Amino acid sequence: MLTKLLKKATMTLPNSNSTTVLELADGRSEKLYFSQVRPTEFTVSDSEFSMKSGINVELDIKNVDLVATSEVLWPGQKVYVRGGSASTGKALKGEVQIPLGKTVANGVPGETWLYWNIETPEGTLVNQTPIHMTGTVKGLPPQATEFSSQDVISLYDQLEGKFAGTLYACTQVT
Repeated sequence: MLTKLLKKATMTLPNSNSTTVLELADGRSEKLYFSQVRPTEFTVSDSEFSMKSGINVELDIKNVDLVATSEVLWPGQKVYVRGGSASTGKALKGEVQIPLGKTVANGVPGETWLYWNIETPEGTLVNQTPIHMTGTVKGLPPQATEFSSQDVISLYDQLEGKFAGTLYACTQVT
């Protein structure tokens, strides 16, 4: 197997929109519409090339910084999502698989694994299991891409560690 490491590169995703359904432990829920507060930075880390399978590009996502205005749970108040080493202490990871004979521009599979701090008017919620999102990537940084999650992710109160709710139907459009 021929393996070649690609150079590390830092990239920025200047803008994206995200949604998620946040359901609190008491059953109240809302679909939140997030926009970026600041660009998402990520680093292309060690990547492998194989003559049999193509290129596997690993990404380290440095930050996620999103904001939504609640209309149902906390009318008119802000809900923030922060992720990355500085906010959660947990690395956010991504991966793009480029099969042999394809280019990213053709559309290739991509995945992310995300840990969030969700700052609400009632306190900060965290996930202990990563949010796994998948999509078709058409460029790096991702362009014209939609990622989505299929799982229901449990959320816990950051201070007390008690179950506080769930999130699901996460999407990100670049």
